[in-house]
Amino acid sequence: MKIQLILVASLLVFGCSSGDSTAEKETIGKEIADDYNAAMDKARNVENQVMEQKLKIDEALKDAEKTNQDP
Repeated sequence: MKIQLILVASLLVFGCSSGDSTAEKETIGKEIADDYNAAMDKARNVENQVMEQKLKIDEALKDAEKTNQDP
């Protein structure tokens, strides 16, 4: 009787376990996080481009002010 109980319990444990433990399924949260991170990277790139243009404009303004004050 004990052997049958152990056998049934073992079969129950193995029967309830998942068939493929190595397969990873993507969750919705991961997809949302990946999209969010991609959007943030794109925004950082845009911010960097804007700052580069601002620096170029600032340098051009300084050069223009120097030429106006030199005469």
